[in-house]
Amino acid sequence: MKAWLAFIMCFGLSLAWAESPTVWFGKKNASRVLVINSALDLTSFEPILQDFVAQYPDVRVAYRDVNTLELYYLTIEEQSSPVASLAISSAMDLHFKLVNDGYARTYQSSLTDNLPQDFKWRDQLFAFSLEPIVMLVNKDAFPGPLPEDRQSLLQTIRQHGQAMTKRIGTYDIRQSGVGYLLASQDARQADLTWGRLLEAFGSHDVQTYCCTHNIIDDVADGKLVLGYNLLGSYASQRAKDDDRLKMILPKDFTLMLMRAALVPKNAPNPQDAGLFIDFLLSDRAQKMMQEQGLLFPIHPDVKNADDPFVVSAPGPTGIIELDQQLLVGRDYAKQQRFIRNWEIAFEISQQE
Repeated sequence: MKAWLAFIMCFGLSLAWAESPTVWFGKKNASRVLVINSALDLTSFEPILQDFVAQYPDVRVAYRDVNTLELYYLTIEEQSSPVASLAISSAMDLHFKLVNDGYARTYQSSLTDNLPQDFKWRDQLFAFSLEPIVMLVNKDAFPGPLPEDRQSLLQTIRQHGQAMTKRIGTYDIRQSGVGYLLASQDARQADLTWGRLLEAFGSHDVQTYCCTHNIIDDVADGKLVLGYNLLGSYASQRAKDDDRLKMILPKDFTLMLMRAALVPKNAPNPQDAGLFIDFLLSDRAQKMMQEQGLLFPIHPDVKNADDPFVVSAPGPTGIIELDQQLLVGRDYAKQQRFIRNWEIAFEISQQE
């Protein structure tokens, strides 16, 4: 307990997760309750939750939306006093670590058995969406041609330094679990540009955030001209409804991230947690994700290539694989070094 609390305080994380607001779905007199702790924005998930309780009226769902890093520690903390029966996260490495450290329980069904091996681990971790990691630009505010890849972004920063200063946003990898994952994967995939990106971001006062929607809000308002390494589902939703915004899948390479669910080891209602996992993997929910523009499903209908929720990357894609390689970046010593190098590059003091 003391170790993880010290870790949270070390990185300035709020303990507000303990008081995360709960949103209820379903009938008040339902005979069973399923509590879900999730790092998935409710705006993208509410239609699925509403449809689930309509299909299973005996289940009432309590939904708590928390940050990816907070979710990791909350799942550990709740082992001694279980509350949630399902945990959903985009921070694949943290969810994988929970499984590896014995904090998840096994679940099997015909739907999970049919899930490709690349999209599950030990019958304890199950991916239900696969989405691109993107850049989002404000077309009206961006100086020069819109970037096609990381190299052209660097060129714009060099040519329009003043216009770009304090107007690029990305995750604070000390506060965001998914932000750390994406930065560490960027460092592996973009070894030729990663160092230059860090230097350029740092020298132009990049703005750092805990959460995707905050970055998108500031891009839309023109406070930022570009958001870097954003979750594609959120960016696509906003770009579809706002003509000022354009989502860009980098043509040098586009990372692909899985959202995944696990049942905590001491879950009080594992049966309905499994039922919800099956629902997420069902054709019904997968179709909802795509047709309603909620998430990028793992089983998209590709007949309409112009569908914004079918990934059409202009260059190579790199799926972040659900395997033990994820644990390398979460080795504590390596993690500390990576974060410290990030702080130095971004000229951020450890006290911030």
